[in-house]
Amino acid sequence: MNCYCCSGLLFSKCCRPLLQGTATAQSCLQLMRSRYSAYCLKDTEYLFQTCHPEQRGANSKFQISEFANAVHFVGLTITDWSESRDTRSGNCGSVSFVARYISGTKLETLTEKSRFVLKVCWYYCDGEITATPTLNVGRNERCPCGSGKKFKQCSVHLLSGAAPAG
Repeated sequence: MNCYCCSGLLFSKCCRPLLQGTATAQSCLQLMRSRYSAYCLKDTEYLFQTCHPEQRGANSKFQISEFANAVHFVGLTITDWSESRDTRSGNCGSVSFVARYISGTKLETLTEKSRFVLKVCWYYCDGEITATPTLNVGRNERCPCGSGKKFKQCSVHLLSGAAPAG
């Protein structure tokens, strides 16, 4: 199976070792991709543990879990990333991305530039979110999850997130 993070790699060779704890992210990009996969799999513990310890109060497990369980992620596009490993200015990085997800009967787009820091391992700090319009998905339109089915008949995206009414 291809990885949830849209890297084109197999899940077993991409994000799975990170989520299982048998490997650690070697770059902020790799951490970002693994966090996306964790959202797809509703792995609240991984998401919480990869938040910078100083940010964990603002990113409680409950809030992370509530969001992850309410939506179904359907696509990730990395638009830019960079990292700096400099002992004077700090080891840091950023990843700009666009994530698409279904929430109820709406297709949401999250455009963010995330900030990361490398201490013993890479951590997510925070991000700048750019507002993007929400699209309503009609019952007879093709489901944006990629199943090829009409939205009202799609069970693939219903594995996570809220079921559409009717």
